[in-house]
Amino acid sequence: MNRYRIAKFFIFFFFSVLFLSGCRDSAQVKLVKSELNQLQKLDENTIRTFISYENILRPGASSNVSSEATQTVQLFFQDFDYRILSSKVADNTATVTAEIQNIDTKELAKDLCLELIVRSSSPHAEDSAILSGDSYFSLLHGFLSHNQYKSVKTEVHFHLEKTDGQWLIQGNEVLEDELLGGFISCLNDPYLVTPEEIIAKVCEMLKAQTPEEWISYLEIKDVFSTYSTLSDKVDLALASQISKCFSYNIREVTVAGDKANALVDITSLDMSSVLDEYLDKLLDYASTTEAVRATDTELADKTAALLAECLNTNRKTCTKTVEIHFTNNGTTWEMQLNGDFTDALLGDIKKAAEAFQSAAVSGESNTPQ
Repeated sequence: MNRYRIAKFFIFFFFSVLFLSGCRDSAQVKLVKSELNQLQKLDENTIRTFISYENILRPGASSNVSSEATQTVQLFFQDFDYRILSSKVADNTATVTAEIQNIDTKELAKDLCLELIVRSSSPHAEDSAILSGDSYFSLLHGFLSHNQYKSVKTEVHFHLEKTDGQWLIQGNEVLEDELLGGFISCLNDPYLVTPEEIIAKVCEMLKAQTPEEWISYLEIKDVFSTYSTLSDKVDLALASQISKCFSYNIREVTVAGDKANALVDITSLDMSSVLDEYLDKLLDYASTTEAVRATDTELADKTAALLAECLNTNRKTCTKTVEIHFTNNGTTWEMQLNGDFTDALLGDIKKAAEAFQSAAVSGESNTPQ
């Protein structure tokens, strides 16, 4: 019995020693763990050792970097976790592979790139200007602070060399990108965002615009050539209609290499309906003694007032299909909006104006009696 107990004790002790020996980390693994632990603690020096803030900048952004960059990059690692997968040693070189768990930086890169594209299409000069490093990291900081990104797992490969008896991690751009979950690669991928995503993002920006922003975006300035003191009132009435009526539907997108085309249904006010009603009011006014006696200035103001009234009371919309072309410029897809897009936003104004001119010449209204 005693022999059995003694044998059992030695077997347990033997396997315990083997187990503990197997769990002992090599010098290479210890070094990698030490650095990864510091990243978990958001240590600024460790972050700066592996991460170049300039490399995180989107191509085209100004390269000056502020103190906010450190706070922003720290947010990358606020939910960072890892585990060592393997370690290989050959003479004076070694590779330690780790699995890291962090935010989905591809989605973060998409959000960032789409926002920059929208800003380049913004009617505000301060938005469309090239971002400074400060503004860029401020924008990135906002996404990391307020958006919820799913957690994903990726692999990181640490390459080490032994110099003068000491193991050192060889930092490079590949390791930097892997530690950031491929964020830098995504930023430099010209096909990261699709033409469809760009159209949707830009159109959602347009849907959120105020009438005043529409005036700036479309550069509306006495668009009907009323030459009246009320021209601003007419312009605002038009912009208010666009703001109220605008919507879109992406019908299809075709991509061929670095070219793409999209068919998009644009819904806006029905300008034909507005001008038909306007012509009725003009004809009624023209038959009055007030019109006969009015000065040129009074005529201009009266006709402008009638046009503003027709715009303000309009309830009809129209939809026009436009083709939008894209070219990939090596950085991203570049959307090329032409006159057809503007015409659709203005309620198919070209067709409406032609019909209005024809009816005005004949002196007959197009409105059903």
